[in-house]
Amino acid sequence: MIRALPKPRPIISAQKPNRLPKGKAVSIGLGFRCDRGVVLCSDTQITWKGRHKAHESKLFYLSGHDWTMASVYAGDPHLWRSFKGRFHELVTTRPHGKAATTGELGEIVETALCYFDDLDNDPLALCLIVGIVIPSKEIALIKTEGKVASEIAVFDYVGCGDSSVLRYLASITADKDAWMTIDQALYTGTHWVRHAKTYVEDCGGDTDAFVLHWNGGMQSRSEMTYNWEQHILRLERDVASLRRSFWDVSVSDAEFGNKLGIFCQRLKEERQLHIR
Repeated sequence: MIRALPKPRPIISAQKPNRLPKGKAVSIGLGFRCDRGVVLCSDTQITWKGRHKAHESKLFYLSGHDWTMASVYAGDPHLWRSFKGRFHELVTTRPHGKAATTGELGEIVETALCYFDDLDNDPLALCLIVGIVIPSKEIALIKTEGKVASEIAVFDYVGCGDSSVLRYLASITADKDAWMTIDQALYTGTHWVRHAKTYVEDCGGDTDAFVLHWNGGMQSRSEMTYNWEQHILRLERDVASLRRSFWDVSVSDAEFGNKLGIFCQRLKEERQLHIR
């Protein structure tokens, strides 16, 4: 049974960031419950127990005649592959004439996890964020730790042992009480993953992004993330330059006003590129 949380577990929680034990995988997987669907983002670098780094997608998606689901993971890649096989086996045995629900599919996720005894001693060996859509009827986003699944109200993450980077970014770029649009979540997720790849050891590779739409459609947006990251980098450089000028007493008011005008123009241009 999926355990519903009375409130979302946002990554801007006041709790101290969790630190994974030495030798565990450090990666980043994000999930956003949006107004018209679900967005998942992740890095693509695999580092498990100090072994050689590899790069592969951490996204898994599957659909039936009246449901779609997708997930990202952090943890043991071999355990994840076993979970995918077990989930597929279980979901294909459900009655075909029975209408799917997000609750039923969430319980299948938990059932699949119960087959892996490794999670009893090490709940962080596999953590998932799973989006489920019953076309035009239901949307659910859940997070697993060990063999337990809990609902996500707005957004959450797995992996990224020291979450201070994400907690900071969430506090200035997201509303923990409001759903984003799909486009907002895609840009925000790309932004957060880029910073995790920059500042968190063993996060890296390309950025994957995936959308489950309200109508049941599934869409990879990974081909766009590199360009979005470049836009973010340009804006951050402009902000850094403006910040330095703000505190520099040698910069006259007129010169600062000129820099501010240039920054505002670039900001407008960047925004137009995103909303076209």
